[in-house]
Amino acid sequence: MRHDLSDDVKLVQKLLDIPLFEDLDYTQVQALIEAGKRETVNPGTVLSEPRAVDERLIVLLAGRLRLESASGDLLDYQMPVRVLGEMGVFTGQIRSTRVIVEDTSDIMVLEAESLDEMLEEDPQMGNHVLANLIKLLYTRLYDVNQEMGDLRTTVDRLRQRFEELQPDDPLLSELFPKE
Repeated sequence: MRHDLSDDVKLVQKLLDIPLFEDLDYTQVQALIEAGKRETVNPGTVLSEPRAVDERLIVLLAGRLRLESASGDLLDYQMPVRVLGEMGVFTGQIRSTRVIVEDTSDIMVLEAESLDEMLEEDPQMGNHVLANLIKLLYTRLYDVNQEMGDLRTTVDRLRQRFEELQPDDPLLSELFPKE
């Protein structure tokens, strides 16, 4: 099989577009690629289960993945280029979602052990990845806080409207308890 340098360069560029890997240099990203395993996965393949420890970092390079809750409810779709499982890999915590291949997808899988070894051997790489992880967590927390604020506004509007329509309805105090 012929090795195409332009494919390697494209893959490095894709990985550098991922917030977790930004600020890494070419050789560091190349080390990630060499440590990872590329796979093409078919629709219906379950990549991870909720409430299970999974020590794999999955990079979605092409295709589409579906995220479901533990009860099977659709949460979201993930499009390329995206990393999944970074929290579990770095914390050892269980996964919160089921990840199912929606469309034929090209992924790269990095085992936690390989990633740990790389970060230990290259402390600069480890510092960049962990700093990026903190930024990623901050961004997610900020986004959740924004969504909570939006939901609070919606609930307040619904309560006001409900009070206008049915001010004496006993359901009002059940749905919107006074704080």
